[in-house]
Amino acid sequence: MHDNQLGVMTNSPPFDWHTTNLRNYLNLSVNNLPALTLNGSSQPVTLKPIGQGTGMLGLPGDLMPPSRFVRAVAYTQSILPELIQSGHDTVLQAFHILNSFDIPKGLARDDMTADGQILADYTLWTSANDLKAKKFYFRTYENSQIRVVDLMKMDLTADSIATISMYDEKEVIRSMT
Repeated sequence: MHDNQLGVMTNSPPFDWHTTNLRNYLNLSVNNLPALTLNGSSQPVTLKPIGQGTGMLGLPGDLMPPSRFVRAVAYTQSILPELIQSGHDTVLQAFHILNSFDIPKGLARDDMTADGQILADYTLWTSANDLKAKKFYFRTYENSQIRVVDLMKMDLTADSIATISMYDEKEVIRSMT
């Protein structure tokens, strides 16, 4: 059990390993780097950044859990507080961040099985929650539209287990507006 002050998690290695690994990325910044002037043989040479995002140079981009953890911390730490005025705003920001972690079918795969099947990992679904409004937002691999389940419109008496298919367009599921 860890007191996760960062609000970011991943599946492996253990959490304390990830927090130690973050020390390798202390140079990351949301601010772009300034131009650099070097001494040339006859005159100074000024190198200007090619474009936006130079402060994040070195941010790992692969699919491995340690890289995803570092990216998630960098992205969540970069959120502008003025963009978050409501639960709706928070959910939208969460999905923008989570877009960077989708794995398309075929990008991460193992060798074929004995019967010729390709084992490929991919993002089946992505979700975010508005705990105050008691709403569960999600999108699936087959449908990237953000949909919501309003838990306050459901029978929550716990007399039986309620199940909702992510592939069904039931009344309780609607598109996010």
